[in-house]
Amino acid sequence: MQTEKIINKLIKQYNLKPHVEGGLYIRHYESKEDITRDGNIKCKSGSAIYYLLEKNDISKFHKISSDELWHFYSGGLLELNIITQDNKYIVKYLGNSLIYKEASFCVTVEKGSIFSAKVIKGEYVFAGCSLHPEFIINDFKIYDIEELEKLFPQFKDKINNFLK
Repeated sequence: MQTEKIINKLIKQYNLKPHVEGGLYIRHYESKEDITRDGNIKCKSGSAIYYLLEKNDISKFHKISSDELWHFYSGGLLELNIITQDNKYIVKYLGNSLIYKEASFCVTVEKGSIFSAKVIKGEYVFAGCSLHPEFIINDFKIYDIEELEKLFPQFKDKINNFLK
C-alpha cells in the first residue's frame, strides 16, 4: 500500500484530528480512576492517544505535567529533542529498533521536560502516547523559538538545527 494511502487510512480509521502542537491525534483511552495531583487538581490516573506525524510536520516544543510514554506503531523514525528539568538536552529516537539501531519501540519523556518531535526517516510515524496522570490542556504550554532561546541560550544551536 502506498504511503499516502496508509496515512489517509489511518486518519479515517481512527478519526484523527489536528493537535494544537502539530500532527493529528485522537484520545482513545481514559482511566476510570480519579486522582488528585499536585496543586489539588482532580484528574484521571492516565490517558492515551493515537498520534500521527507526517514528514514535513513537527510537534512543537511543549511541556506537560505528566510522564509521557511514546509507543511506536508504524512508519519511519521519529526524533525527540528533550530539555529536561535539570537543564540537559537529550535526543531520543522512536521507531522500529530492528530497522533503526538508534531507535526504541518505547520512549519516555519525564514530566516537566520541554520537548519536540519530527520525522527524520520515512514519510510518517504513527505512534501512541500514554500519560500518567492524564493529559490536561491547562497543564500544556507551547514554546516559540524566541522564548526557548532566552530560557536556554546554551542550547540555541541544537534547537535551531533540530527545527531546520
